[in-house]
Amino acid sequence: MLNVYIANSRTKVSFMSDKKQIQAFATLLHGLSVQFANVTAEHVALHDTLSKPEALAVAFIGVEGPVRMGALADHLGVVQSAVTPLVDRLEASGLVERVRSTADRRVWHVRLTKTGQQAYRDHQKLYAMLAERMLAPLSSIERDLLISLLTRITE
Repeated sequence: MLNVYIANSRTKVSFMSDKKQIQAFATLLHGLSVQFANVTAEHVALHDTLSKPEALAVAFIGVEGPVRMGALADHLGVVQSAVTPLVDRLEASGLVERVRSTADRRVWHVRLTKTGQQAYRDHQKLYAMLAERMLAPLSSIERDLLISLLTRITE
């Protein structure tokens, strides 16, 4: 293993075999998923009436804006018939509302209400807090590098 140090940093970059890189990345992904699960749990604690799929639906609609039921089902990885009761619960709790499409009156969209928009903003604040915690030990250069690399992976 070859170690390289980034200038003006305590960070050690190691050149590992492909197999070790994959194992190390898998371990990091697991750690990140635990941290994301904690953020989701904090969000659910703030809005204790939301299940995880409901919180994911609110987050998706918050990002995308009004969506068709089919798009929501696709995003959640469920059949459309499973989304209907989920949207019913969110509607009953005042977080979403169904609205007819202006382009095609046969089509219904789901959008956040004012209360749902606030729940989405609260969720975003928790993710910002997590990002701040995770980035705190990194220098500005390391943050830029991390963001650049993760952007390449997610594109």
